[in-house]
Amino acid sequence: MEFAIPDMTCGGCAKAVSRAVTSQDPAATIEVDVPVKIVRVTSTLAPHRLIEAIEAAGFHPSLND
Repeated sequence: MEFAIPDMTCGGCAKAVSRAVTSQDPAATIEVDVPVKIVRVTSTLAPHRLIEAIEAAGFHPSLND
């Protein structure tokens, strides 16, 4: 799944988002593209669970189709 995160602006933000995802699914694989503000996640969890975790970290993700 792919998330657009417009308020992710730096490597620190990318690490915070990655920590939020892995706190919910330690086995998730994460690919972060900070300049494009996209995070790609491979996980068995439902997208809404990851969105909630990323929001709890202070970001505003939306799921790309």
